[in-house]
Amino acid sequence: MKKILVPTDFSKNAYAALFYATKLFSDETLQITILHSFGEEVNKLTSRVDIGRSENIVEKLYRQSDEDAAQLVHQIKLDSLKVAHNFEVISTPATLSKTINKLVSTEGIDLVVMGSKGRTGAEDVLIGSTTVKITKTLEGCPLLIVPREVDFVIPTNIAFASDYNDFYQLSKLRPIVRLVRQYNSNLHIIHVGAESELDAKQKQNLEKYRNDLSEYDTEFHFIPKKVNISKTLHDFIDSKSFDLLALVYHKHAFLKQLFREPVVSRVGKHTHVPTLVIPIQN
Repeated sequence: MKKILVPTDFSKNAYAALFYATKLFSDETLQITILHSFGEEVNKLTSRVDIGRSENIVEKLYRQSDEDAAQLVHQIKLDSLKVAHNFEVISTPATLSKTINKLVSTEGIDLVVMGSKGRTGAEDVLIGSTTVKITKTLEGCPLLIVPREVDFVIPTNIAFASDYNDFYQLSKLRPIVRLVRQYNSNLHIIHVGAESELDAKQKQNLEKYRNDLSEYDTEFHFIPKKVNISKTLHDFIDSKSFDLLALVYHKHAFLKQLFREPVVSRVGKHTHVPTLVIPIQN
C-alpha cells in the first residue's frame, strides 16, 4: 500500500493538497497520514508563561488539533466517497521538518504532499516559506506541491525542466515513472535556450535523455529566454497547458548556469500547476 504524508495547518490550501492526493491515486488504496505540527504556536504562547501554564497550553493545542483533524477527515471522506483510502492523524509540538523526515525514514513514506502556502500566506506569494523550507530539508522522499487554485486533472502531459548540465535517469525515478505508466502520460523535457547553444557536456546529456526515454512518449522543447528563466518556464507551461511540472532537487548543484537560487524556489513561485520535487542525494 502506498504511504502518503500530508502536512496540514487546516487551511484551504492544505486541504486542496490533500484532495489532490486522493484524486491522483484514486485507483489504489492509500495509507494517508495527516500531520499537524503546532510547534510554532507552542513557542509563541509559552515564551511568556511559566512551566505549569505551558503544559496546559500544550494540552489545549492537542485538543484543538484533534477536533480540527476529526472535521478534516470527515470532510475528505465525504469528498472522496468512491475512494477506499485509510486516514490517520498525527499531532505534534515538534517541528514540521524534523517530524516529516523522521516519518519518512521510519514509516517508509512514498510521497509528501503539501499546499503551496499555508493559512497565513500572503496573497501575492505563490509558495510559502514553510513549503520552501520543507523542500530544502526533505530527504529520501519526493514532494508534491499543490497550488490552491488548481483543479484536479489527469496528468497526461508532464513537464520536466533541465539545463542538461546533469543527467538523471528518469526511467529509474519512480515518482515520474509511476505517473507516466499509470496515466499513459506524455513527457515534455524543457530547456530554456537554443539546442545549438549547448556545450559538449550538455549535448552528451541530451543524448542520454533521448536514449533513456526512448520507450516513452517524449518531446524535447527548446524555448527562447524572455525576462528570466523561471518566468519563461512558467509562461511556456501555461501556454501548453501542462498538468504537472517535475524537477530534480540537487542540494549542491542548483542548475548553476540558469539560476542564482535553487530551481525549486524560483520555479515554485511562478507556476500554477502542481510541482513534483524529487531530491537527489550527492
